[in-house]
Amino acid sequence: MSAVETKRDEIAKRYGGVLFTLSQESQSLKAILKEATLLHQYLQEASFLWARLVSPVASLHIQQKVVESLTSSLKLGSLMRRFLMILCQNHRLQNLMSILDDFILRAQGAEGVIGGVLETAMTLSKKEIEDLQNSLTVQLGKEVSLRQDVKESLIAGVILHIGSQMIDASLGTQLSKLRQAMKG
Repeated sequence: MSAVETKRDEIAKRYGGVLFTLSQESQSLKAILKEATLLHQYLQEASFLWARLVSPVASLHIQQKVVESLTSSLKLGSLMRRFLMILCQNHRLQNLMSILDDFILRAQGAEGVIGGVLETAMTLSKKEIEDLQNSLTVQLGKEVSLRQDVKESLIAGVILHIGSQMIDASLGTQLSKLRQAMKG
């Protein structure tokens, strides 16, 4: 793991933990989880625009205006709005996806749900994801909730992260294993 990835993970855990604690203290964990999931989904769909917004070229004033507009259009509550404004002021908006990932996993864990990330080369249908979630729920004996990340660089296959476990069934990994086996 590179130093940049380590720093990003530290930031995500710190801010995700703060949001988790605040939502528990205000007894609004379910509502904040719903808002965080909605926001995460929106940012994935608008990833190109979001990347431009969090660019160092965009001024703090413009970022604040966009955050205000975003919270209003998504009808996010005051806690989430304040949290996003703090991220904006602290120049941490570029880490928002990782922060939301951390928070969602913590919140789902507190509700007895195992959260996971399914990385795929192409978008799976809602039914395919639900079928996989149901299969994992039966195997693990706990409810599983998966979030899909499309990574075209995988070419084919999937990488599944559930809790601290990772299952890598990507084409790149399979080819790498084959290459190593052929070297002897």
